[in-house]
Amino acid sequence: MFLNKANGGKIIVRRGSVSNDKDGTPLLINEQGEAYRVNDTAVSLWNMCNGISFDDLFLEVMRISSEGEEHVRESLEQMVTQFCSISVAELKDLDSISAVRKFGMRT
Repeated sequence: MFLNKANGGKIIVRRGSVSNDKDGTPLLINEQGEAYRVNDTAVSLWNMCNGISFDDLFLEVMRISSEGEEHVRESLEQMVTQFCSISVAELKDLDSISAVRKFGMRT
């Protein structure tokens, strides 16, 4: 299973920004300025990656999806993996986030 509590309590944190190409196609732009054309669904999922666990993201998507659990889980795993590979999201340990919040440090 991907990104569950047994894997260290990871959360998904988005990075970069969203914009549109000249023709209106959505773009996810990483912090290095590299832009990637995506669809509206990808932008919606990316927007949900604001410090959410994979399990919570999965539950949110299942709430609005007509697809089966296995299909949704596999699709989300692929999407989160792609987000991380193009540096528009990263996985963070819950423990390090808690320490940062406690001591007011920036991640």
